[in-house]
Amino acid sequence: MLSKQLYTCVLAISLVLSVSVAQQHSGSAAAGKVLEVNVPAPSLKGNLIGDPTEQPIFVYLPPSYETSPTKRYPTLYLLHGFNGKSRIWTTGAFQGFSLQPAVDQLIQDGKTREIIVVAANGWNRYGGSFYANSPTTGNWEDFIYRDLVTFVDSNYRTLARPESRGIAGHSMGGYGAIMMGMKHPDVFSALYALSPCCTVIGEDMSEANPVWPSVLSLRSKTDLNMSPQSPDQFFKLVFVAMSAAFSPNTERTPFYVDFPFQEKKGACPASPCLDRNETIYAKWRAHIPVYLVDENKANLLKLKGIFIDYGQREQFSHIRTGAKLFSQALAEHNIPHGFEVYADGDHGNKVRQRMETRVFEFFNEVLKFE
Repeated sequence: MLSKQLYTCVLAISLVLSVSVAQQHSGSAAAGKVLEVNVPAPSLKGNLIGDPTEQPIFVYLPPSYETSPTKRYPTLYLLHGFNGKSRIWTTGAFQGFSLQPAVDQLIQDGKTREIIVVAANGWNRYGGSFYANSPTTGNWEDFIYRDLVTFVDSNYRTLARPESRGIAGHSMGGYGAIMMGMKHPDVFSALYALSPCCTVIGEDMSEANPVWPSVLSLRSKTDLNMSPQSPDQFFKLVFVAMSAAFSPNTERTPFYVDFPFQEKKGACPASPCLDRNETIYAKWRAHIPVYLVDENKANLLKLKGIFIDYGQREQFSHIRTGAKLFSQALAEHNIPHGFEVYADGDHGNKVRQRMETRVFEFFNEVLKFE
């Protein structure tokens, strides 16, 4: 048995050694960094709702970026959901997920090789651009695939080719990732859509949603709640934003939109009492992925990876239906892809887990890193 003095001495030495080892381990785990940058957005010039032609983004640079000045890296673009902003990927909003510590850890654990990550902005004064081109809200699609990609490739050491670029997003961002990959395989070679919204017009996205009559009765922008506190307020804002993106009308104030539904004339046996405005409904369909697979088959086949997921307890019924139908449409056209309904997930409660166990590993497999 050790004497009290010897025990105290051994304990002290052990503590010193433990601290020293911990310091060495901490020092050896190099850290990446995140930069907040304002990016010129000429594609948004002339929009009717007053959004700026400069947009905030966040750029994650991997640990070796400063110490390996000739090394180039693949790039992953992240798109956020409705009424979110680019900052959502850096502030722990998804169960504490924050780009710099999360990606550093994934690199350290061997889950991904070093990669540049760009958190793009898609928020506008209606809460969300849906990353679509519109004379009302500006050309957000062009901003992402052209303005933003050009800026990043010009200012950071990227592997500036589609084989080394991926795009992913959640909810509205998942929709945006699908559309960007589907339309621009010459820019992005792989996409991952987490709980993507708006892949079909149906369920709670259809005329059956009881919010539509109150949307049709809107007369002023002040009637919109930009911080919705209820599902009704949320859908009201969403439907105005989608109409601004999908069916803009530069002559129709105050929102500069046309709506895909209208009040039904005459007797109505059920509520809501609405008809489709077929002309405007067709404009919406032209932006909805399920209906676009056939005409974009050649583009989709160029992609090196496609993955769609949603949680078992997803609250938005159109996401559950739409994701399945989109996967079915891809399968019917023999377009390789992955699809998963994961256990115990709802619309947002497992985003961090999916990012850390699926998304980065997916792009680590499908992108070219050299």
